[in-house]
Amino acid sequence: MGARRQGAWDVFAERFARAREWLRRVMPRVALAALALYVVRLLIQGTSVYRTTPLRLVGLLAFLAVAVTVCYYGLKLLVRLKRRLLWRVRRRLIITYLFVGLTPVVLLLLLGALVAAGGSSQAMARVVTVQVGETERQAAESARTLADALLALPPGTGERAAREWLDERAALLRASLPGARVHVWRGVEGSRAAWLGQAEEAHLASASADGASLGAGFDDGGARATLPAWLAGAHEWSGLAFLTAPDDTESAFGTPSVRALARRAANGRSAAVLVTVPVSRALVNRYRENTGLTVRPFFVEMLGEGLRDESDVRIDTGEEAERGREEGTVSLRKDGRKRYVNFKRDQFGEQMPEFSLGGLNFPCPVFLNATDWHTGASGDHWAFVVDWSWGEAGKQFWNNAVMGESLLRMLHVVTIAFVVLEMLALFSAAWMTRAVTGTVHKLYRATESVKRGDFSHRIRTRSRDQLGELALAFNDMSSNIETLLAERVEHERLKREVEIAHEVQAQLFPRSTPALESASMTGECRAALGVAGDYYDYVEVVPGLVAFTLGDVSGKGLSASLVMSNLQAALRAQVAIISERLSASGRGAARPAAAVVAGADGAAAGELPCGVTGTGEGCVVSKMVESINGQLCRATDANRFATLFLAVYDDRARSLRYTNAGHNAPLLVRADGSAERLWAGGTVLGAFDFAPFEEGGAQLSDGDLLVVYSDGITEAQNAGGEEYGEGRLAALAAERRHETVENIRRDIFDDIDRWSGDAERGDDQTLVILKAKSGV
Repeated sequence: MGARRQGAWDVFAERFARAREWLRRVMPRVALAALALYVVRLLIQGTSVYRTTPLRLVGLLAFLAVAVTVCYYGLKLLVRLKRRLLWRVRRRLIITYLFVGLTPVVLLLLLGALVAAGGSSQAMARVVTVQVGETERQAAESARTLADALLALPPGTGERAAREWLDERAALLRASLPGARVHVWRGVEGSRAAWLGQAEEAHLASASADGASLGAGFDDGGARATLPAWLAGAHEWSGLAFLTAPDDTESAFGTPSVRALARRAANGRSAAVLVTVPVSRALVNRYRENTGLTVRPFFVEMLGEGLRDESDVRIDTGEEAERGREEGTVSLRKDGRKRYVNFKRDQFGEQMPEFSLGGLNFPCPVFLNATDWHTGASGDHWAFVVDWSWGEAGKQFWNNAVMGESLLRMLHVVTIAFVVLEMLALFSAAWMTRAVTGTVHKLYRATESVKRGDFSHRIRTRSRDQLGELALAFNDMSSNIETLLAERVEHERLKREVEIAHEVQAQLFPRSTPALESASMTGECRAALGVAGDYYDYVEVVPGLVAFTLGDVSGKGLSASLVMSNLQAALRAQVAIISERLSASGRGAARPAAAVVAGADGAAAGELPCGVTGTGEGCVVSKMVESINGQLCRATDANRFATLFLAVYDDRARSLRYTNAGHNAPLLVRADGSAERLWAGGTVLGAFDFAPFEEGGAQLSDGDLLVVYSDGITEAQNAGGEEYGEGRLAALAAERRHETVENIRRDIFDDIDRWSGDAERGDDQTLVILKAKSGV
């Protein structure tokens, strides 16, 4: 898994390097193209060809090319500045302290400014909302009062007298509600008051003819109109209402007004009074006087709750500018209607302050709940604009003389304390920077000396902090470098010796397998370290008679490999002795292997003649193991021992004679899948020179499979510490018994690798596999 991740990272690094090289070649051309496109755009920008042809794409292409060029070369410039400015640790620390110290200050100031701007703008909007609410309350109360007073008039009061009475009362009303208009409906006896005024014009009306009393938008001056259908059945209603712009206009401004309706009935008579206070210059001036704020009417009928769901906004460009519209005009589209509004002027046509962070002023919108007078639909609409500035915002916080002075004094104290603490922090940062960078500079000079090979350089320091300890540690490191270099040389020498031992050991393992007619054989050893303590071999005694073995020396590494070579030499010597005696007696050359095994002296079939070695019948293999055991006991220490499985295979008779000296019992998997263990033998070699050994035998049939293995196979562990085990090996051998010996060997090792995963190999792993051929 780690190798795959490293490989993926290497591929990514290579592709990134190629991309950087490609950018180095391409970006100069992109820069030239950006310059050329920008010049072309400047030349054709003001012409009609530019506006009416696809050449308008030149502007977009120029912007993209310039943006890419600026980003690329700006990034390269930043990288170079970083390398030059931040190479010294002192500069890095200074910049770090500045960021750590000043960033919170800047963020706090920005946060305070945002909170002050947001809080003051909300306070201004709240003040305007209260003023409109007060107007609504007065209008509702006036409507109720007029309705009650109208019913109190004598029944025979004529229309002229009633009009004079209404004009007198309306004039008094306009003193508190500038531009107020009154419409009256009088019901006859038996009429229902809740429906009075529906589908009929007002009987009486009183409106001011002053131009300052005309409402913003499309105010008709108070024409007599019927009450809308949605007010049928309502005895009272009041609120901010608006009239939509006529269909033959393109303006998105509505006509706002505060309206209040009161219906009364008494003594068989009924009356309805509608008080309308248009948002006129007179009313807006009253708001300005009461609040001290610059309030502007800006009722956009489409900028309400419906805009978020149904409308879209776009700034007019191109053809719209050619039609003579002012800069800042915006088109609104809703329900198929397209209207225009200029965000730089209010409904009176007065210039509004532009949004400017540098000038610290901007128009603050005020949203109020308003009702469409014709349909009765209500929702939040942009109704007014208040000019915001820091001066106006300050009034919202300091308008109370006592509290404002206290807050200002507290703010001065906090500011002075803050500045003092900030200066102390900067002084401490400078002192700490010098203390840190001084030791770092000494360390840098010391590393330069070490780079030149001067290991005698020492750092003098009086500090007892972590940097002082680092300097002392560097001194200790310098004094130990020479020793470490010597140890490295010694390590390299030993490593080379291990490599040589590995090459020598590779020559001890068999390079080829004996040619057998009735069976096929293979073997492999995988060392845990550079050299292995496991040993396997197969030697042809005489034609048709093969001795093969697998041994495991205790321990691993170089010492185990030396014992293994001793074991190999002893085995080869024993095989050579038997081969010479068989050749000297003429048995090896004159008789087939089967006859040799059967024995001229009447030994049972499958047994070697004991006369070959001067021992009893059926004991050649065991006597060989006893001889090897004696040699190991004499040549090695008492704590060195080895396990060994030694067998002799007769190619013609398909018979096997073996001795197991403390080794893992090999698996004999029959053609039908059943398995046997070859246990006959004795204890380990090299422990006791007097130990006896038994000899066992087995007859192989077509398709039988013999698997000889070391404990490194069955004791291989997975990530959870669980061993592979003999059961899994036996099951795998039975499952793969129909494969060739090479495939079986490869499958076993592959399965062990999958089992172990990325875990390091804990012991040598060795296999010797013999399989009887079929149809021989």
